[in-house]
Amino acid sequence: MTDLLRMMILIIYLFKPITFNFPPLPKFIPLKPCFYQDFEEIPDQHRTLCKRLYYLWILYSATLAANFIGCLAWMFAGGGVTNFGMSIIWLILFTPCSYMCWFRPIYKAFKMDSSFNFMAFFFVFMAQFVITIVQAIGIPGWGVW
Repeated sequence: MTDLLRMMILIIYLFKPITFNFPPLPKFIPLKPCFYQDFEEIPDQHRTLCKRLYYLWILYSATLAANFIGCLAWMFAGGGVTNFGMSIIWLILFTPCSYMCWFRPIYKAFKMDSSFNFMAFFFVFMAQFVITIVQAIGIPGWGVW
């Protein structure tokens, strides 16, 4: 019975007209949102955890933006341009990549109870966590000079 119910929900989900609502963009920007995101569709027992992971993604993006501002200030104070260039790359590349590679899979996993999306989330999030820890340690000679 539960498989039949799950299949009916999936069919309704596939044929329901969806208006994309994420990211919320101001009206003067000529781009439109490209994702649909609604936490009310996630089961109650997973909704809080999914929202916390969303806030973690926002924190990660804010950290990349703070890194960009810090590298900009350091460049004007006499530091190297390489760190500033790398901070631009990290901000532009890894903010959307982290959204697509670990937040969207966990959102879809909680929404549709998908084991593949759980596996994708844990693999990518673990790799990003290890890379972030190595960068936070700041091993001499492993980055830019």
